Amino acid sequence: MKKEVETKTAYEKAAGLMNQWYTMIKRHEALQAASLKQEIKELLANMEKNGDLQLYFHLLDYRHKLMTEQFAESAEVFREIQKQKEAVRNADDIIQYYFFFFSGMYEFYEKNYFEAINCYKKAEHKLYKITDEVEKGEFHYKIAIAYYQVDDHFRSMNHAEKALAVFNRHDEYIDKAIGCDMILGSIQFDLFRIKEAEEHYSRALDRAASFHNLRVVGLIYHNMGVNYANRNMPLLAEEHFRKALSIKIHEQSIFGINTIFELAHILYKHGYAEEERQLCKEGFSRAAEQGEEEYTAKFRLIFALYDGGHPLDIDFSLEYLTNKKLWAHVAELAKDIADYYMGQGDEKKSAHYLEKSRYAENQICKVKEELI
Repeated sequence: MKKEVETKTAYEKAAGLMNQWYTMIKRHEALQAASLKQEIKELLANMEKNGDLQLYFHLLDYRHKLMTEQFAESAEVFREIQKQKEAVRNADDIIQYYFFFFSGMYEFYEKNYFEAINCYKKAEHKLYKITDEVEKGEFHYKIAIAYYQVDDHFRSMNHAEKALAVFNRHDEYIDKAIGCDMILGSIQFDLFRIKEAEEHYSRALDRAASFHNLRVVGLIYHNMGVNYANRNMPLLAEEHFRKALSIKIHEQSIFGINTIFELAHILYKHGYAEEERQLCKEGFSRAAEQGEEEYTAKFRLIFALYDGGHPLDIDFSLEYLTNKKLWAHVAELAKDIADYYMGQGDEKKSAHYLEKSRYAENQICKVKEELI
């Protein structure tokens, strides 16, 4: 009996510490999270094996690695978790919720956005078991981002507004509230509501600056640049991409590769010469080094199109994005290719790539219908 009580106490202590660990992860408290992770590992090593605890630890280890941008390592951890089908099947509802929720995050970072949404929807069936309001906000935040990636603006807006309402009640999650404003601002940009969009972004920027959160400030400038580029406002887009890259923590992060691509792309499209070649070279090198296949393909494509690279790289890169079902990116880039060839007087090639763009747009509509 005494041993059973001791086992239960140890189990409760480990579970409580893991909950604290997850809270630190969500708050981006990297040093504290790393320290607590080590404490939990030592505690688990001296306990009897418990399937749910071990599974929960591995799930949080995956989430920890995502927070610290160890994307390759995090993917490896999650692929191991996916092999534990029996443990997942026998786990309690809350562990299953985290499994499906983190599965959505895994698929999202693998660029499988529609599969990510399907995983999130499975998690949503068990969301009623979650009593923590902040965790529910976290769920709505993540699925809002996924819906935005597939251009499902109204579902994205619905979840982003729910998440924002939660995070506005918790000052320690100010960065997530800022993120919600960024999503809502981007949606308003896409709906051509420029004034409302800029209000969201202005509020996000003010809040991030007041907390000296340069990581988030960089992301805000990047997102604003993307939105101005999409609205064919190249000077404002360039200005905001340069502001993002002037922030060292952003420029050196994996998100900085994205910004370098967007700046190089817009400079190429508007006829500049030397700087974008250097940006393209730097961005391609960093993307290849970090295993960012999407961006190696994109850099190869724009270099081939605008700067004398091998013409076959255009189709190889577009094929990669198509195989990954990154339909929004295929639609945008194929349209840019069509515009370029039209400007060169090659109507046949222009029509060919315009058809690819329309096909991608149709695929977006088709998959959206399947998500209903």
